[in-house]
Amino acid sequence: MPRLAAFPAPTALPDPHGVATLAAAEAVLAQLSGRAPLRVDSVSVEGGAAVRYALSPDLDALRANRGLLEDVVMAALAAPVAAELLGLTPPQPAACRDARTLLDAALTEPEEREVLDAYLSVLSARTRISLRRAWAEIGVVAAGLREHGTLDAQDVRHRMACAQGIRGTLLN
Repeated sequence: MPRLAAFPAPTALPDPHGVATLAAAEAVLAQLSGRAPLRVDSVSVEGGAAVRYALSPDLDALRANRGLLEDVVMAALAAPVAAELLGLTPPQPAACRDARTLLDAALTEPEEREVLDAYLSVLSARTRISLRRAWAEIGVVAAGLREHGTLDAQDVRHRMACAQGIRGTLLN
């Protein structure tokens, strides 16, 4: 009688739709900001989702400009918040783009640090609203990521403009 060999249980492969949507969420939110540390260089889903930026955030600039700080933190929150909206496991953030770390490093007043969790909660809610407003753009960029694997900044901008044009045509 033949012997049956035991094989390890299959591991769940990442959902390509979910991975592309999470990467697209971060790229679209960063692109909508237009701020220098959020200039997207490329977005890729090959070997794990990754948004590459042209510049790293400068802590001195974040400390001096509250609007810039909030935009950078909201872009860092985009993928985890989108994962929450879709019921997916949130991705591990890059060390230089972790929302909590960025916010903690940029806040200088002790009173602000005491309410760090509440501030992060408010920024998460604002991120959720921004993602819902830009969901059409996120879907179009995610479709491009699933099709091509990698998009550069020009491709992301073009796909966002197409989605905005379609939305404008359908709503009129």
